[in-house]
Amino acid sequence: MLSFDESEDQKLLREALSSLAINFPETYWRLHDGKGEFPQEYFDALASNGWFNLNVPEELGGTGMGLSEVSIAIHEMSKDCGMSAGDILMAICVFAIQTIKTFAREHLRRRLLPELGAGKHVMSFALTEPTSGVNILDIQTTAKREGDGYVINGQKIWITLAHKASLLNVVARTTPKGEASKRTEGLTLFLVERAALKRGQIRADRIDDISMRALGSNNLYLEDVFVPEDNILGQLDRGWEVLPALLNAERISTASMSVGLGQLVLRKATEYAKKRTVFDRPIGSNQAIQFPLARSKADLEGAWAVAQRAAWEFDHGEDCAVSANVAAYMGARAAFFAADRAIQTFGGLGYAKSTDIERHWRDSRLFRTGPVPEEMVLNFLGQRVLNLPRSY
Repeated sequence: MLSFDESEDQKLLREALSSLAINFPETYWRLHDGKGEFPQEYFDALASNGWFNLNVPEELGGTGMGLSEVSIAIHEMSKDCGMSAGDILMAICVFAIQTIKTFAREHLRRRLLPELGAGKHVMSFALTEPTSGVNILDIQTTAKREGDGYVINGQKIWITLAHKASLLNVVARTTPKGEASKRTEGLTLFLVERAALKRGQIRADRIDDISMRALGSNNLYLEDVFVPEDNILGQLDRGWEVLPALLNAERISTASMSVGLGQLVLRKATEYAKKRTVFDRPIGSNQAIQFPLARSKADLEGAWAVAQRAAWEFDHGEDCAVSANVAAYMGARAAFFAADRAIQTFGGLGYAKSTDIERHWRDSRLFRTGPVPEEMVLNFLGQRVLNLPRSY
């Protein structure tokens, strides 16, 4: 049976990460958010302390842990430092390491996984496009056969860390939609190595957005980018079979981030409600303040329990799609409610950058919209779980 007690190794993992987080206070993240600047010192600290090795196989120098431990690490750093800190762990441990160790050719695994564990790469997942949005089957980026590889052309949007990435996981159409034997066939995932690019151009333009500004979202342009056949992730035209594992791991990770961030703002709001006195009493003694904070606690506990279940199912090879989607949905809503109530608890100070509440509020809103909108989660549950008619 699934146990909700963390193992001794998992508890030690949390303690070690918490000790690292102390070196990166909120002033550090506030500065990088304001400048839209990548937190290189934090990234280097994770690398030098071996945190990117969490789920690298032992035979390649890693600790061989699973997504359960990765989700705990993401949760802990989000709880201590905010969402950008957790998202960097997801970019390396999930988008890069989890994907490469599961779907890449053996020679790429042996070369890239130790390099990723050492912090030599940043990985970016290039899926979303301006015209297709969440309709992955309608993506317009193409990869056409040429010699011993493929030439990729297309545009992606809202691609986190694309301006920093040395590795890109690019989803492209290798068989035109009208020629595919099934509507889910014809998509292929390619591992693009920027340093080894033999031909073509990759351009990333930052989008001036409001969430996780230290990491940055981008428009990404791929122009005649040649990728060797060996850099296909999974099988040609069978990308739809690869994506569920990647997207489920992403949803478990975003849920872990959301819950961590929610706990961060709840802690700040609770501490403020205890010490802030109005009408000769702490505001936390008023039900209008206390009850929403208590609800936040309940919501976050529920979301974390489902996220843990989803991670356990993922690590044990079970179908985790329902748990992963529910965790992402519950976590995002719980985090946003907690952040919104934190602003209400702080009152005017909630809008001051010096309290960091407004930054966490901006960040918390993200996962209700992307990478999967909450409406699409409800579509999935309605159609696939409740067997209701298709609603879109």
